Amino acid sequence: MVMIPLTRRTVLQTAAAATATTALTAPFVHGAFAAGKLNVGFWDHWVPGANDVMTKLCKEWADKEKVDLQIDFVTSQGDKLMLTIAAEAQARSGHDMLTMPSWYAAAQTDNLEPCDDLMGNLIGQYGEPSAAITYVGKQNGHWIAPPAIPNTLTLPSVGRIDIFKEAVGLDLTQMYPGNAPPNKELTDKWTWDFFLQAAEKCHKAGHPFGLAIGQRKSRGCSAATKPTISFCGRRANCSTARGVESR
Repeated sequence: MVMIPLTRRTVLQTAAAATATTALTAPFVHGAFAAGKLNVGFWDHWVPGANDVMTKLCKEWADKEKVDLQIDFVTSQGDKLMLTIAAEAQARSGHDMLTMPSWYAAAQTDNLEPCDDLMGNLIGQYGEPSAAITYVGKQNGHWIAPPAIPNTLTLPSVGRIDIFKEAVGLDLTQMYPGNAPPNKELTDKWTWDFFLQAAEKCHKAGHPFGLAIGQRKSRGCSAATKPTISFCGRRANCSTARGVESR
């Protein structure tokens, strides 16, 4: 048998070979939180049980992706959510992700990471978002705030089913039946002209149409925005003017 002299070099070579063999033969085992940690802050929803649903969805994702996920629900009462946004921006520390009302993200443009890659994937899969979402979520040519489902409100106007049936002669439950697709014949007839006719009939019956307009989204301006824009109105830039400009 050939004797190999014991030198520093042979010792290192033997150790390296043993390490390589062990690394190649040992099974790969995921750690409990192999992908790291993520600290997120969501708006504390006022609907009972809504936070539980959000937590369940996030935990399912975290378990699948091996993420150590910490969730905080921050109330908007007393503007605590907005104060949290401002405080964490000044401290340059806090949550990795934080819910922001639609128009608040732009004020934190310099403090937010661009997410063009994420939005690129979402747009490729689901199409372009509305102009309003782009206006507030994309700053200086970069996406800084992807739209989120919680607290994304449409705030539509509502009407009395019985009054529409009596005064207008329209059964809204037939127009939009439960657990069935909308009635295309009836929905196709719902135009602005029909809307005005319905308003006139309801007014004569003692139930006039009304639409709230205020300075805050929660006061009904979201519902008023759509018809305003459809009739060639546009939002004024708040940095230069207030109100609505007409064209």
